[in-house]
Amino acid sequence: MSNLRSPSIALLEQNSEVKSYIYQQILEFEPFVTAETVVAVIAKDPRKLSLQLESDGKIDLIDKLPRMYRIAIVLKEGDTKIQDEGLSEDIFEAIKMAKDKLLIRLQAIQDTVTSKSERMQQINKAMQNTQVH
Repeated sequence: MSNLRSPSIALLEQNSEVKSYIYQQILEFEPFVTAETVVAVIAKDPRKLSLQLESDGKIDLIDKLPRMYRIAIVLKEGDTKIQDEGLSEDIFEAIKMAKDKLLIRLQAIQDTVTSKSERMQQINKAMQNTQVH
């Protein structure tokens, strides 16, 4: 068993250009996080996706996996965690894909919460504005 580190992990930790790009990307999560939120960017082994890709019928990607970057962005606060992943032959694209996917999910959650709260406000306002004839 080899103790060699993954090239993705070394690139995330040692390359200042990649670090800078990560910091730029995670700034976009600011509207969705609090001071207690932990944001993690994790390099995962893309080869572990081979079974999933095979079952999804994406056999052509399996041979490319050793040359790809699989990046996960995780937001965690207390017992709550949400994450998404990007997969690409370009590390910057993998980071951006993970960020974009996660932002879409967070926006959908926010839209649902906002819609429900606005709806309740409208119902409460309507109930208070009863007309007396």
